[in-house]
Amino acid sequence: MAETKESAEPPTILVDPIDMSKLDQSFCNEIKSMPYGEELVACFACTTCTAACPIANQWDYKPHQLIRMIILGMREEVLSSKEIWECLTCFQCQERCPQKVRVTDIFFDCKNLAAEEGKVPNSIVALGKLLLETGQLYEVTEDWQREDLDLEPEVPGLATEPLKEILKTTRTGRLVGSDE
Repeated sequence: MAETKESAEPPTILVDPIDMSKLDQSFCNEIKSMPYGEELVACFACTTCTAACPIANQWDYKPHQLIRMIILGMREEVLSSKEIWECLTCFQCQERCPQKVRVTDIFFDCKNLAAEEGKVPNSIVALGKLLLETGQLYEVTEDWQREDLDLEPEVPGLATEPLKEILKTTRTGRLVGSDE
């Protein structure tokens, strides 16, 4: 029979322990009360959502981990995470979830809460400013470049003023500090 050596060293910890005093027990209920959050607690961390996510390998927190963090009440970590903003909204996670957890919709809810708390990445705020200032997220090609491409000199039907006025009254306008 082989002998085993007892080690005097403590076991290796693979993840940092969760500080239970920092958990917000109301966070899970807050998400559950939102229109698509009712199935949240049905998640049993099967990782189907993570397997379906085309960018999960680039994230520190995988989709199934974010859902678990919401259930545990890790509000600060979830709402401050880059992952909720990087979600491609391809709905692959949601389409494949065997428990019908609306993962993408829950991430939208988290983004809305993060925005209300002022936890929006600078890159997203910059996009909001661009949208408010120009009425679009992409610059229209200069007239001379459009001619080189055999396109009409002006983009037909591109009227951005009404959109810009509407945006000033929305959360986007408040987020980027529009004057009105």
